[in-house]
Amino acid sequence: MKKLPLLLKPEVFSNFDAILAVMSTKDLNLNFTDNANPELVKENRKIFLAQIGVSEEQLAIPKQIHSANFCVVNSPGIYESCDALMTNKTGIYLVVSVADCAPVFVFDPVKKAIALIHCGWRGAKEKIVEKTIYGMWDSFGSNPSDMIAYIGACASVCCYEVDFEFEKFFNPRFLRFKRDRKYHFDLKGEIYAQLVNSGVKFWNISVSKHCTICEDKLFHSYRRDGDKSGRMWAVFGLNS
Repeated sequence: MKKLPLLLKPEVFSNFDAILAVMSTKDLNLNFTDNANPELVKENRKIFLAQIGVSEEQLAIPKQIHSANFCVVNSPGIYESCDALMTNKTGIYLVVSVADCAPVFVFDPVKKAIALIHCGWRGAKEKIVEKTIYGMWDSFGSNPSDMIAYIGACASVCCYEVDFEFEKFFNPRFLRFKRDRKYHFDLKGEIYAQLVNSGVKFWNISVSKHCTICEDKLFHSYRRDGDKSGRMWAVFGLNS
């Protein structure tokens, strides 16, 4: 029997049968990157979607541009020029593509609404997480104090080397000075702070311990592999 690809499922949502939350790993490349074989990507998507019990026709996919833009999703399809999606509709599964940027899952169990955010340093600089939380408030009446959030696997402070210009963009507590005279950026810490600043209770926030850069057997990483890197998918949906 062929071994199924490894999938990561956030434990913080394990008690909620009404939602699907999952992230793929390096076993599959799910995006049509420049170096990818299109037919293989199509086959990988079939394998992945069959494994999670979702059809391609149920997906809502953003055309990511490293922005702070979000879209409210009422139907499956492609959403232009945004990096976060939110919905309160069942049977629609939000997707973001990652390979060092963080997938951020947000669930409001009271209003039965979700958001999925693609957050790299550019989106973090523009406060995409805070803006998405406020967007859920405006769109669905969600109270941030009710929300449960998960920060998925991404480039971590152990490996996320950045330039000194980051001093202009982020609080110094999220920049670690290393002996190689470079800063290492704590993207997870910045996202966590944005969630708390938006009103999400810290005890309702869970953070992945994984680093996409140094865990080369488990994750695609653009910072590690450049144009040879594939992409993972994070998927979040309210089951019908």
